Amino acid sequence: MKSSSSNEFSKFKEYYIKECNECGTCFKNCFAYENTGYQIHKNLKSLFQRNLDKKNVKKVKKFLKSCLYCKSCQNSCIKGLDLPERLAAIRFELFQFDRKYTWLPHNIPSIFARFVDGRRIAFFLRNLNNYLIPKVKREKFEEYRVPKTRDIIFFSGCGIQMLENQYFTVLEILIKLNLNFGLIDGSYDKPVCCGAELFEFGQFEHGIYLLKNLVKEIKKFNTKKVMVYCATCYYGLKKLAPQLIEDYDLEIVYAAEYIADIFKKDEFKDLLNTSISKSQVITIHDSCHLAHSGDTSSIRNLLSVLPKVSISEMKHNKENTLCDLYCIYRELNNPLKLILKKDIMPIIDEAVDSNADVLCSLCPGCHAFLTIFGDGLSSSLGLTKKRILVKNWTTILGEYLGIRNREMLNYRLSHFITIPFKDSGLWYLLQVLKAFVRGYVGLKEPK
Repeated sequence: MKSSSSNEFSKFKEYYIKECNECGTCFKNCFAYENTGYQIHKNLKSLFQRNLDKKNVKKVKKFLKSCLYCKSCQNSCIKGLDLPERLAAIRFELFQFDRKYTWLPHNIPSIFARFVDGRRIAFFLRNLNNYLIPKVKREKFEEYRVPKTRDIIFFSGCGIQMLENQYFTVLEILIKLNLNFGLIDGSYDKPVCCGAELFEFGQFEHGIYLLKNLVKEIKKFNTKKVMVYCATCYYGLKKLAPQLIEDYDLEIVYAAEYIADIFKKDEFKDLLNTSISKSQVITIHDSCHLAHSGDTSSIRNLLSVLPKVSISEMKHNKENTLCDLYCIYRELNNPLKLILKKDIMPIIDEAVDSNADVLCSLCPGCHAFLTIFGDGLSSSLGLTKKRILVKNWTTILGEYLGIRNREMLNYRLSHFITIPFKDSGLWYLLQVLKAFVRGYVGLKEPK
């Protein structure tokens, strides 16, 4: 990979070198600093200038491994530096020092790092996407995959395909709105991806390969406007891609923002079902990837056009949102807590305190974590009552458009074995196992 591909990262690093006064304010409540005692803020300029000695590079790796993604540093910089972007820049530098570098939280044994391989993960996801939503179920959307001039491209991402009802719902919404859109399914029929999850673990080489493939596919549709559903894809394509690909000129828009703008037009408001009798109060879990990329308004704009909907904000919202992934990371010292503990997610506590009827999720990953671990595993298995209903925004909007698909994650969790078997939790786990064996272990293309 040529160093010129890091042009935008270089701009960020140059700005950081110039503006950071090494005051250490950003590490005031930093778990990694408390855990390692390493004053990384006094060594980052040397790291970015590639003149840090091997001993300190090792300490930087140790510091970063201690990072739990808690975001306590996020808005702390007195110079206004984009600190979440700093994490990606540090990982990129460590990758330059060591092409086999892999990041894992400190409470996961280092031996597991050797199993984090970008190429194998990509093969696993491609097989899994094919097993969970096979070709026969995708055929009704085939006309949208034909590469011809479109107004906008919808890049689904990989995560939505693991929650198939959200995949079908969002596509049915776009079709109902009669949009001239092209469809690119992440990691389904081609090795394409935003790469963000791989970059998160320091797997830049294969992540950039998949990202470049995606850009090539987008260009076949003769448009630069790309709509994404996944918050992580939004972050990857909006914030990271311009720093890793030269001449990157795509316009990235979050799906909720694009659809909200459509419903501002009077002719589309008639599509909404105004006969829904019950009013509902909705609280929003802002995805940190969306917030970091500057979008906290689109979901609020969309919900504001829905009849009989009001919004009640949680204590931590918008740029100050809590990260559900952090809630998972901090419990990994004792994985049994993920099974037995009931209060892993303070997000649920805040949602209940907001007196809302529904907690609205904006990202497939957030939705899965909140659904599975939000009120404890016993609740997700249907053994105890949930304190608040978790719904994705596509499901909420779909109900107003007459589009209703069963919430399969909830159903599978509470129906481990059922008829039809393909609706059961056991069937889902078998697909994951098959994809792991064929994709991750075997490095084989989907059948």
